[in-house]
Amino acid sequence: MYSLVSSAVLACDLARHPSGAAVADVVDRVLVLGETELGTPAAAAVRERVLANLAGAPRMSRLLDGVTATFSEGLPDAATSSVLLAALTETPLGGLEDLHRMLEGEGAGQVALDAVTVAWAGREADLRDLHELQRPWREAVDPVPPTPPAYPGLTELLDEIPRRSRRQWQRTADAHGAQRGTLAWSRQVHATCWAAFEAGLLTDVARAQLAAARALRLSGASTGEDAHAIAMAVTGAVQGLCTSHLLDTRWLLSAWEAGS
Repeated sequence: MYSLVSSAVLACDLARHPSGAAVADVVDRVLVLGETELGTPAAAAVRERVLANLAGAPRMSRLLDGVTATFSEGLPDAATSSVLLAALTETPLGGLEDLHRMLEGEGAGQVALDAVTVAWAGREADLRDLHELQRPWREAVDPVPPTPPAYPGLTELLDEIPRRSRRQWQRTADAHGAQRGTLAWSRQVHATCWAAFEAGLLTDVARAQLAAARALRLSGASTGEDAHAIAMAVTGAVQGLCTSHLLDTRWLLSAWEAGS
């Protein structure tokens, strides 16, 4: 489900995740470190206990099973339809397992994967286990965060996220809503992902998306009824900024700019 190609999807999910800012920070470091050796990981028993506490986390594949069962009994009434729509927009597409698979593909070792698990868990596990699982990572990694990727306009966009008013976000959400149903967002993001792939920029673009997810989560803009539209508008704009030198990305920036 997650890959560097689909980093905009990952960013949208992390923007809504309760521990999304922490996860984005750790994943960013993992991408920078790559295959760096980080020492001996924590005991397998500790990892298994933490993962067991996270096994039932919501994700789209589980939700769709329930939606399918609901529709098998006939069309739901208006109230049930509203609940289903809300659940579909709030539930992440992927999960921790998908994130692990992506990072393993990028050369991440067990110490790094355990750090991602701890960030994802938040406080959904025994604190002693979380502390022990993260210990090798804390001992191996420089406490100073890596420098974010440099793209024209990206710093300004990230800085504006926490400063925007509710009215500005509403204009962005409305602009994104007017585009809904055309699949334009998906097509445009796919085109920019392919361009980034061909240019060897997937990791840098993914890191930019992680910075956007962190900013959205910390700003509070990723909560509320317009959260999904806002996340898609912001991640689309980030994708557009990072690839604007490769192709015409003005459409991807339009919903974000509607709120300026």
